[in-house]
Amino acid sequence: MRTSRIAVTAAAVVAGLSLSACGGDDSPVNAGSASSSSSSTPAEGQTESAPVEQPEGGAGSPDEEAPDQGSAGQGSAGTGTKPERCHTDDLTITASDATIGGDETKTVAVTLLNKSDRECSIKGFAGVNLLSSEGAIPAARRDQKDDGTVLKSGEPTYFGIFYKANESGGSGVRIKGLVVTPPDEKKSVTLKWPGEPSLPVTDSPDPSVEIGPMGSVGQGQG
Repeated sequence: MRTSRIAVTAAAVVAGLSLSACGGDDSPVNAGSASSSSSSTPAEGQTESAPVEQPEGGAGSPDEEAPDQGSAGQGSAGTGTKPERCHTDDLTITASDATIGGDETKTVAVTLLNKSDRECSIKGFAGVNLLSSEGAIPAARRDQKDDGTVLKSGEPTYFGIFYKANESGGSGVRIKGLVVTPPDEKKSVTLKWPGEPSLPVTDSPDPSVEIGPMGSVGQGQG
């Protein structure tokens, strides 16, 4: 019996060694090979993306500064937003004689009053035509600079119309009215002419009527 037990034990040892030799599927190298063979292969026409490197600190890092949330560009009051320009319908436009004494150059002052309930900006030259017996007489612009004006509600600005009066004793060119178009506008207003009734007839190349920009009115300006 002892001999049979030894023989059985020896047979079991030999069998165990044989199993160890044949069990290569459990080795680390073969395990890695099996894993690789079971991974999915990209479909035809697709490419694999390379890993994306994150910048130092990573997205949302505590060291990352938040964007400036200042008021610039907000379009609200107090941010320096430029007011909309003054439209013709925002303005009450009137004209009056502003000649001082017997000055040879006569002056008509045109007033543009902001009648709207908002601020508006106005800059440059108005369009001016004198309606006469000989047709429309366009006013020439004087060489003056205008930096622009912001009119509060109820605030006026002015510009001057400068011309030579007819002192020839003849009928001259009779003035029937005045057409004013605010800067950058297309809508005009027609006013009664408050100045001298006629301009001299002349062949001079110099303009018979001149205007100043917004904010300029009076004599000797230019």
